[in-house]
Amino acid sequence: MQSQWNDADAGPLGADPLKMRVYTSRLLGKEPSVVLHGGGNTSVKASRTNLCGDEEELLLVKGSGWDLATIEERGFAPVRMETLLRLARLEQLSDADMVRYQRSAMTDPDAPTPSV
Repeated sequence: MQSQWNDADAGPLGADPLKMRVYTSRLLGKEPSVVLHGGGNTSVKASRTNLCGDEEELLLVKGSGWDLATIEERGFAPVRMETLLRLARLEQLSDADMVRYQRSAMTDPDAPTPSV
């Protein structure tokens, strides 16, 4: 596989982790030897200030149903890292419970369901 990275395209994205993840996700999604029909999962950690002015650590996860080749910023679900880390420490967690608790930890209820 030949790298499709282009400094001229990536440079203007600067230090914004979500913009960079959109760019890299699209590169992956357009490579048929890496993904099937744009599927797959990408994510990025980021800090965001919430409505009350508190800084939150988030994992921005590719939303279910979004194609990596054409994903946009709104295609990533913002999930609180604190909740995800607590879920990761559980001995057992069903897929249904994982989806439900991920959705309850989202900072934007209108965002897509995070890919599992």
